[in-house]
Amino acid sequence: MTQTVAVVGAGITGLTAACDLLASGCGVTLFESAPYAGGLAFDIPCGAGRVEAFYRHIFTSDTHIRDLAAELGLADAIRWFAPDNAVALPGASGNATNLYPFTTPGDLLRFSPLSLPGRIRLGLSVLGAKRVRDWRALEGETAREWVLRTAGRDVWRTVWEPLMRSKFDDDADSVSAVWLWNKLALRGHTRSSGMKSELLGYMDGGFGRLVDALTERIRTLGGRIETGTAVERIDADPETGAPSLTVSSPATEPQTLRFDRALWTAAPALLADAAPSLPSESLEKLRGVRYKGNLCALLELSRPLTPHYWISVADPDIPFVALIEHTNLVGAEAYGRHIVYLSRYIDAADPLFSAPDDEILRRFKAVLPRFAPDFDATAILAARVTRARYAQPVIPCGYSGRIPPFDPVPGKAVFLASMPQIYPEDRGMNYAVRLGREAARKILSPEAIR
Repeated sequence: MTQTVAVVGAGITGLTAACDLLASGCGVTLFESAPYAGGLAFDIPCGAGRVEAFYRHIFTSDTHIRDLAAELGLADAIRWFAPDNAVALPGASGNATNLYPFTTPGDLLRFSPLSLPGRIRLGLSVLGAKRVRDWRALEGETAREWVLRTAGRDVWRTVWEPLMRSKFDDDADSVSAVWLWNKLALRGHTRSSGMKSELLGYMDGGFGRLVDALTERIRTLGGRIETGTAVERIDADPETGAPSLTVSSPATEPQTLRFDRALWTAAPALLADAAPSLPSESLEKLRGVRYKGNLCALLELSRPLTPHYWISVADPDIPFVALIEHTNLVGAEAYGRHIVYLSRYIDAADPLFSAPDDEILRRFKAVLPRFAPDFDATAILAARVTRARYAQPVIPCGYSGRIPPFDPVPGKAVFLASMPQIYPEDRGMNYAVRLGREAARKILSPEAIR
């Protein structure tokens, strides 16, 4: 008898899991509350082409997404580029920001905000991160403690503290060293031979092509994708553990649908909201994962803003943490314009998160002359703001003991595959693919329900 599986969330994790489950003979229905599939990887029209609403690239070490692209006939669509990166730090006057190239080892040696001994300590700490073989040895330290121990106070105050605070706000001092180690180790593995240059990948036409190929495969295999449909509640049969989902959409009345198994790929806290009858210890673990939201402004410009692809902003007076000039990596030909992302991580309770788009754009645009003194607002052809409530999990010390399990309630056929479970890695499309495939394998295993 065909097993029926409900997949909640049509992001990369849910789409990948659905494909593998369908290929194994399951009947699959995906439910997505947004009117589109793709999750945070959804794309939008931009000039003559399309681009992701939230910036995207992949690394040479991202084998899971590269393998999936090959399976979908898209391997040749991925092209590789050497980025030009910089760091933005406060200038001498109160309304100035200085940009420092930060792409090569030579840029580090010329990084004048640090003394020469500080530059050496920073370089040695980055090299040391790449030599760490057991990340568990770092679980008891915060990123702050680790940087102070390995690189010193000047490196923390000048480089890492402002970057961590712009990413995690008041949680910056409590984020685990494992989170920062993963960032440094990953970037070290993306350099070409000889450590001369980092390479980043982007798909011609955007990663929306990957989403389109996954959704087409799901439908070809007989699966259903119900966008604009929210899962309001999940209940499990007390004897069999089989889940019943109460779903609704703007066009339909709520209805209850029964499945053999269900896979939840959205934030763990949302599963707790949808399944309040879970045991208190399960609900506590699901709600124990804290997130930062993200505000991402996408600007379409008639000319370039800076010469850099990625600018990490370590200036507390700038209202965003990163300026990503997408077309400085991939070129502007496909769009007929230049594309800039301005990204801000923020607590969802912060009034700015729910502020009108015009207010957010006003604040972001006001500081652009700090990056380009000749900036002219007439160069902005279009601008939009996209919000993500659950964008960045906050990873504290000892997080491995707090990770929500794949089966929140053993014996019940409701499973969880969400970004906070990829630890020690951080979020990203590559790990979303890996997580989706792992979830499908576990659901299909005889031990899935104990």
